[in-house]
Amino acid sequence: MIQRAVGILVVALLLAPAGCSPDPPPAPAEPFGEFAVGEFGGIDGRQNILRVRPDGTALLISRQPAAGRLSGEAMGRLRTLLTSEQFRQEVAREAEWNAKPKKWVCSDQIITEVSMGALSLSRSGPCGEEDLPPAPAFAEILTIVGSARRGEFAGPVDDDQPRLVPVRLERLDVTSEPGYVIMVDSLGRGSIRVPGQPTRMGALVPGERDVLRLLIPQLTSSPVTPCQSTERYRLRLDGPVPVSGFDCQFRGRYPEFRAMVTVLESSFGVQ
Repeated sequence: MIQRAVGILVVALLLAPAGCSPDPPPAPAEPFGEFAVGEFGGIDGRQNILRVRPDGTALLISRQPAAGRLSGEAMGRLRTLLTSEQFRQEVAREAEWNAKPKKWVCSDQIITEVSMGALSLSRSGPCGEEDLPPAPAFAEILTIVGSARRGEFAGPVDDDQPRLVPVRLERLDVTSEPGYVIMVDSLGRGSIRVPGQPTRMGALVPGERDVLRLLIPQLTSSPVTPCQSTERYRLRLDGPVPVSGFDCQFRGRYPEFRAMVTVLESSFGVQ
């Protein structure tokens, strides 16, 4: 009986395709929730993040921040993909692949990542692409959110939460650029004061208000921390739990901080 079993195993091994190995078990399932698609690295040091809530509200954190809404059809397909066994299998394969030593080195890596809860799958390019395990669900997710990653949405944000809170942004007079103070109230009305110039009034347009109010939870999710870097900005958010700190104190949230600065400077005509 033992000899017969050994013989069957030998035959199975001989018939198995050369170089094939069994797939690892899929990663544990995660309920559908907020997910993010990020792009990092490259010569330009990009840090672009698209955050999408389950209701389709989306925030693009980039050098040109934007907010909007994904279509119901797109969200339905994204829910299917992100909760599928196929995607969880791809996550597991990627983890197994990442654990193996690589023979190539790339000086200009661009990392694209999809994450939801504990599920995370990233791809690096342009080096080593020919060795990567197939990931069709990952690729389809990137295709569906392609327009949103360029700041193009199915429609404007249609949810009024979270509310905008008063914001005060100060650029410190520590470089060749003049300092300023921008203040915006909870309705998006505000002013900018530059030393030696008259105060200018202004107001955020709806799209700018949406970006700011969606950024606020990202910037208030954890307390500011001490830092040793050179400070250029000071930000204060007067929400239910006020947050105030210098730019370097928003550790791990600098893309969000930079996006808020970009929107405010653009709205108030800072050169």
